[in-house]
Amino acid sequence: MKFNDNYDVGIYCRLSKDDNNGSSESMSIANQRQILVDYVKEKGWTLRECYIDDGYSGTNFDRPDFKRMMHDVETGKIDCIITKDLSRLGRNYVKSGYYTEDYFKENNIRFIAVNDNIDTINDDNDIAAFHHVLNEFYPRQVSKKVRQVKKKNAQQGMFMGSQAPYGYMKSPEDKHKLIIDEEAAVIVRRLFNGFANGESARMMADKLNDEGINTPRFYHYEKQGKTNPLTEEKNVWGSSTIMQLLKNQVYIGNMVQGKRQVTSFKNKKMRQVAPEDWIIVKNTHTPIIDEDTWDRVHERLSRSHKKIRRTKDNTVGLFSGILKCADCGTPLAHMRKRLKNSEKSVYRCSRYNNNGSKACSSHYIDEEFISAFVLDDIRTYAQLAANKRDELADKLCKAFKNTSGSELSMIRSKIKSIKKRLQEVNDRMKNIYEDKCLGKIPEDIAFGLMKDFTSEKTELETKLPKLKNKIDNINETVDSINEWIDMISAYENITELDREIVCGLVECVTVFEKNKSEKQVTQEIRIEYRFIKNLLQKEKEDIA
Repeated sequence: MKFNDNYDVGIYCRLSKDDNNGSSESMSIANQRQILVDYVKEKGWTLRECYIDDGYSGTNFDRPDFKRMMHDVETGKIDCIITKDLSRLGRNYVKSGYYTEDYFKENNIRFIAVNDNIDTINDDNDIAAFHHVLNEFYPRQVSKKVRQVKKKNAQQGMFMGSQAPYGYMKSPEDKHKLIIDEEAAVIVRRLFNGFANGESARMMADKLNDEGINTPRFYHYEKQGKTNPLTEEKNVWGSSTIMQLLKNQVYIGNMVQGKRQVTSFKNKKMRQVAPEDWIIVKNTHTPIIDEDTWDRVHERLSRSHKKIRRTKDNTVGLFSGILKCADCGTPLAHMRKRLKNSEKSVYRCSRYNNNGSKACSSHYIDEEFISAFVLDDIRTYAQLAANKRDELADKLCKAFKNTSGSELSMIRSKIKSIKKRLQEVNDRMKNIYEDKCLGKIPEDIAFGLMKDFTSEKTELETKLPKLKNKIDNINETVDSINEWIDMISAYENITELDREIVCGLVECVTVFEKNKSEKQVTQEIRIEYRFIKNLLQKEKEDIA
């Protein structure tokens, strides 16, 4: 390092909210600058540049003017850097130490921290290491206290985010409470209802894009009257965005926080937190989605994302978990079959695959074949839904009522029988109590009889709501036919299946064993669609 009477000086000033007494005049940028300018004048050196990072943390060195200063160091514009104290340089003792002990010396830069009496031209700067450690200690403690306060508030159900979830806004009276933003909530309900009724996330995303609906991020900034800072981001809905919304418990009134944590107070990098460690507080705000819709959506999600057996190369078959054996009812196992110059996906009965021909037969089927079969079936129904909607809806309703009519009669008969028996049990219990009070029967016998009738009454009262729920489900299926037709009609021009479409539309595909004759080989396949089951088969033949 050179030692002379004149230096080309760069003075560096920094201030952030991390700094103690950051709002006081003595810590201000203007105060720092004046002290350093006066110091340079007193020494008679040349002030080449003033570098200022106002509002930047000292825990990392990703600061615009600090980078500009390092560029000027490397180009030789300055050969001396002066700060008010060591904490202005930084509050990361490892990196601050690197600059003062290594980098500045290697580049022949004299560094001076005026108030700490540190000057790298001298050899008695051992105290600088202690300053670096103490300078880091303060933001470390502040960060710890802030995290503790935020965690405590989150555990009390207070919203701690900077931006309310899509569909909500912060209450004007209390920023830690969420209230419904009805304009966005309409879209949230539409997504949940659509997915619950069989629409795929991709299909819904396409519709929102066609209608020009803003994505959550663009909606937020438009509502704030601001421009999205991520200028390269496109205002386009994707299936992943929709899936994230569908999985968020905030829409049923639960506050879910603590999903991510900063890896260190020294940087802004985040890491994902395991779901079991999330902070979840129930019933903190008005829900947008009812519990029934939430359950229907997540039943479908669990079905489409359930653990499916993968092949050795970690691939999941297009129809894994969908195909089942017509004879033993087990799923068909997906596997990769090697060909001379390629591979292909095939399926065969899991029981046969594991236990051989004594357990079942193979029910072998090629994925390319079953995919073409299902794709053609979907397109056929989509065309019927698009071109003969009223006729199809009418026949479906009639068919469903015909197939469910006997079941409805049986359920109603059971309900009537249970209600009659409940009345009888109540009457008997009342008579036993009266006979016991009048001394007509001994107390121990009365107690035993009451215990038996109470047990029977509990069992009957448990069965009753389950049977009523079955009736409600049957009636809901009738009501959902029009929604199903709307959904299927969107696939009129589909050219290729993916797993999301298959899981969204198809309940199961039953595969029969091949029937080999002298002239040909045939194989029966039955498709059951979600909500509609296989009612469409006959209607397709009648209408087409």
